[in-house]
Amino acid sequence: MDYRSWAEIDLEKLDKNVQKVFSYTGKNIFAVVKADAYGHGAVEISRYLDKNPYVTKLCVATAEEGRELREAGVSKDILVLGGILPEEISYFNRYNLKPVISDFKQLSLVSELNCKGVHIKFDTGMHRLGFYRETLPKIIKFVKEKGIYIEGIMSHFPSADVDRKLTENQIKEFKEIYSFFLERGFKIPFIHIQNSAGLVYKCDFCNAVRVGLLLYGEKPTDNFPIPVETIMSVKAKVVLKKKIKKGDKVSYCGTFEAPKNMDIGVVSFGYADGLPRDLSNKGYFLINGKKAKILGNVTMDMTIVDLTDINVKEGDPVLIIGKDGYREIKFSDVARACNTIPYEIMCRISKRVKRFVKKGNSENEENTVFKGNSISV
Repeated sequence: MDYRSWAEIDLEKLDKNVQKVFSYTGKNIFAVVKADAYGHGAVEISRYLDKNPYVTKLCVATAEEGRELREAGVSKDILVLGGILPEEISYFNRYNLKPVISDFKQLSLVSELNCKGVHIKFDTGMHRLGFYRETLPKIIKFVKEKGIYIEGIMSHFPSADVDRKLTENQIKEFKEIYSFFLERGFKIPFIHIQNSAGLVYKCDFCNAVRVGLLLYGEKPTDNFPIPVETIMSVKAKVVLKKKIKKGDKVSYCGTFEAPKNMDIGVVSFGYADGLPRDLSNKGYFLINGKKAKILGNVTMDMTIVDLTDINVKEGDPVLIIGKDGYREIKFSDVARACNTIPYEIMCRISKRVKRFVKKGNSENEENTVFKGNSISV
């Protein structure tokens, strides 16, 4: 590979993860591809999911993210979870985007949109976006007067992985909201509240799920029942090998002091590429199936590792995220070491880390085609 660092995205594993989610839920899948598909490359991921029969809609956070997908040729419905701003009306109309409506200011803008159908969001416990249940009569009066078509109603779980009582109370309240619409003659095609962590809860009245983390191969909890596979491997090169003596200090501020004579290597991956600085002196990479401990502080563009007892030469690949033999480093492993969540680690992988999209088992570099920051094989 002619790059200092790169990420390989396995589309076959993505396809398998989608199938596993559908097999488990039997519901419409709204694939969450916001934040550049959690760092995986929204354009290539969305183009692939655009052809997947189990994926009904794609979800982004902003109109700008929706524009990028439309200009890349994506044809499926695109739902903008972050709602609509007055200055974005032309974007929504030009690119045929559907907004999630969370307040009456946004609802008043719907008459200016060309799209057929909007999704109404209710706040059942997240206390971020969404209408409160008490506003239901006013909402129904408004949409009837303005002739607004409600294609979907939704809510969101903030703590499905850690707070069962809150989550079950949310489901109960959301079901009552749905019943309120039904009793007044509304036929709403899509009812959705479940995210990845929420798939284990019983929501029989809902017919769609919004899934992001699971599609990319990370589980919300260690004992989660859907056996997904990580679709991204992140790699870099050993750009230099050298020896240090006992007592030599390594990297900025000299936070590591060699306890003996050692072999070390410089890996072309640092915090500007997405490696958390919190891994300084405690994280590791995989090189030829062995753990190479990070020595000293992670720097902007490079990280120093212990190569003692590891047979490696300059130019050899290093696994930042991925599997090598029986050993594997997952996004969740890095997140745990940094006291954060895998979502954040995924989204940290920067644009200068070239995405290499694998289709099947093809490794023929003569067929590679650059598309933005990604390469298709």
